[in-house]
Amino acid sequence: MESHDSLDPRSSLWDLVAVQLRLLRLNHGWTCQQVGDVANASRSHVSNWEAGRRRPGQANLAPLDEAWGTAGLLTSLAEHAKDGHDRPRVGAFLQYERDATSIRNYSSDVIPGLLQTESYARSLFQRGGVVDDVERAVSDRMERQKPLYGVNPPNLWVILAQPVLWWQVGKGTSLMRDQIDHLLQVARLDHVSLRVYPVSAGWPGVSGSLVLMSTRHTEVAYLESGRMGRVIDRPPEIHDLNVSYDRIGALALPEDQSRTLIKHMLGLMK
Repeated sequence: MESHDSLDPRSSLWDLVAVQLRLLRLNHGWTCQQVGDVANASRSHVSNWEAGRRRPGQANLAPLDEAWGTAGLLTSLAEHAKDGHDRPRVGAFLQYERDATSIRNYSSDVIPGLLQTESYARSLFQRGGVVDDVERAVSDRMERQKPLYGVNPPNLWVILAQPVLWWQVGKGTSLMRDQIDHLLQVARLDHVSLRVYPVSAGWPGVSGSLVLMSTRHTEVAYLESGRMGRVIDRPPEIHDLNVSYDRIGALALPEDQSRTLIKHMLGLMK
């Protein structure tokens, strides 16, 4: 879980919003409940804002700028944060994922986290060098997958660029065989659609990963490339990303042909 100590306002504008929000609250001697009363939000929402697990909207921050006389500081910071790429805030992204009723995912470089095996995830974390506790990170990733196999799971649509099936992750071929076989097993679930975007379709126009998540209350998008990511909640941008996803989907192989291709890749690894 994200905490105040994990925030880094030097590399993340959203972290700067969270830090300034907490600092202003403490300087004015307010409780989270008092902030929530002014910002039209619950106490828990305010706590999550300050920890970087959720992001306040302009309608939440504007009344606080007025109440604290900060001349639009919070709303301006949030507006700039929406416009730029940011260091990924894992807590914020995962909260949307947990609440999602449907998830549409396109990946051009790795198997998405929701479909990874333990060994595949472990190899990625070891090679990436971005986590201090690899085993804890692997455990957390496996925990993320539980809703897929529970009651009322989210509908999951996944499109994988064909090279994702080629990249050798880990040493030897056993790890990738297990991962590819796992993809085929998950694809059998009624609420999961797995398709492959073939290299013959040409450059899809999206690097890294694109995730579109719908909850009962909102729709957000997440773009990630390398170690930078961005959660997007502006309707015009989400519309454009939906169009991009649909264009990729229009050129992706149907589910049955995708399974045939994946099985072929599995056969080549024996």
